[in-house]
Amino acid sequence: MTTAYSGKIFWANNTPIQGAEVRLFEPFQQGKPGPELTLHLGVSAVDGSFGLSLRESDFLDLDLLSELDPLSAQFERVNAPGSHASDPNRPALQVTYKVNGKVVHTYLPFRKLHRGYYLPYNPPVDFLPSRDGFGFVNSFKPFDPPVSFPDWLGLRRIEGVYGLCGGMSSGAYDFRLARQANPKAPNIRKYLAIPKTGTSLHRYLVRRALDTFGVGGNMLAKVGEWTLLPDLGPAGVQKLTMDELPGILQKLDYGQCVVTTLIYVSAPDLKALPAQLANNHQVLAYGYRQPAPDTYEIQIYDSNFPNRDGIVLRAKRAQVGVQSGQPVYGITTREIVPGEMDKNVRGIFEMNYHPALPPKN
Repeated sequence: MTTAYSGKIFWANNTPIQGAEVRLFEPFQQGKPGPELTLHLGVSAVDGSFGLSLRESDFLDLDLLSELDPLSAQFERVNAPGSHASDPNRPALQVTYKVNGKVVHTYLPFRKLHRGYYLPYNPPVDFLPSRDGFGFVNSFKPFDPPVSFPDWLGLRRIEGVYGLCGGMSSGAYDFRLARQANPKAPNIRKYLAIPKTGTSLHRYLVRRALDTFGVGGNMLAKVGEWTLLPDLGPAGVQKLTMDELPGILQKLDYGQCVVTTLIYVSAPDLKALPAQLANNHQVLAYGYRQPAPDTYEIQIYDSNFPNRDGIVLRAKRAQVGVQSGQPVYGITTREIVPGEMDKNVRGIFEMNYHPALPPKN
């Protein structure tokens, strides 16, 4: 007995993907997909829709699959970007597609009813700060934050001039993705002056800055943790940066931009941490080159330097300690802004980013 199944495939930013091949497998066993259930694979159309012909299986309710699904394919985001099928009791949908010319296989948990599937990547973009970054510097006037911050930060009101570097990094990527999907989407270059407090753009940047902190502030806690750690040693930030770097470079290879934290400063203890935390920074990485075997130059949009295309993070492999008589290697990093003094960066790691629609005005 066979039956038909249909659904839709989207990039992480909700843009349909065309030309993706779709197959269905029985649940994963020992890290590998089980036997294939597909009789005829599906290929996604321009609107992301696909159809499959499936064989009988104990894991499928064929009567349910053949019913008309009254729910929109976009009713529910069925996987968070970056997740993969791992439920031993659920079939796995395999999606094969190209990201920046590279063939990628993604396994997603199979859904019988809500048939909208989201890939862990955004459509590849070419990003250029002078074209795709905000035209104003990262400097804003005091205001009362719209949410409560963790008690250990000691913040009730944001006093003095402050930055929204995480919001500006995420926002610049949001705008670029929106125009990739729809050239008539709002153009970031109309924003040349610092937005006033309470305007739609200011509220959006505040929200996007808070989004980078992650669920329950877990990414903000990571910033705090790294600020407290030493530079050197097997548990220092330079060794941890080396562990983080391959994931960042792979995303850049796939044409993704990466919201990246730069740990500039250190704090000796928890009491000193809140005062130092805001002295770190977030930027948007959009490409890289490798001038030497042990050196990478990561191209970044730094909202402290609007309209500057030549800013890079120079990341170089170096010995940072010894453990059990063996050398421990890590990454030393410097931010290079042409015409400015190079700045030491203690460590870098990827921050939370999920696409959002930018404001229309």
